[in-house]
Amino acid sequence: MKTRIFISLLILIAVPLVYLTSCNKVKELTSVNVTMKMPRQHFTYSETKLKTGEVILYSGMVTVNLDSILNANGLPSGIIQTTTFTSLSVTINVPADSTFHWLSSMRAVISANQNFDPQNEIGNVTNTDPNAKTVFVTLNNLNIRPYLSQPSFYIRLYAVLNGPLPAVTVGMFLDGTVQLLIAPV
Repeated sequence: MKTRIFISLLILIAVPLVYLTSCNKVKELTSVNVTMKMPRQHFTYSETKLKTGEVILYSGMVTVNLDSILNANGLPSGIIQTTTFTSLSVTINVPADSTFHWLSSMRAVISANQNFDPQNEIGNVTNTDPNAKTVFVTLNNLNIRPYLSQPSFYIRLYAVLNGPLPAVTVGMFLDGTVQLLIAPV
């Protein structure tokens, strides 16, 4: 009699565990990795009187249109599980012949709000080539999903300058790609 009760209890405990574990495995197997190219962010930076320390090179909002991403990948509905940057770069486009000779280093941070409180660093770059027109951010492989509480997040670039700008105002653009792991609902 005790053996039957013990076996019955064991089955009552084991069946839900197996079922829940199977559901997680099914969700894992049906999840889809999607690469989203961020819209190109054009911005300008004008010289500042600040001679030392960090300056804000760029600050802006990036929107993730989950409905469009789901439709493009044939998914009726889904939720974002993890999100990471796979690339991030800044390129000078005005003046056309200008380079990053004036940039010592840069770091990129993200936040869920425009006040950047709190913010988290996603990567940085040390400019080792003063003749470069593009600098590529070395990424920290940070899951930025917590910053997508809304369908958008905010990104900011901090820079340390080591010389004067090539013009009163420098035009640049920010490019990046984000990898999204989407699970069907």
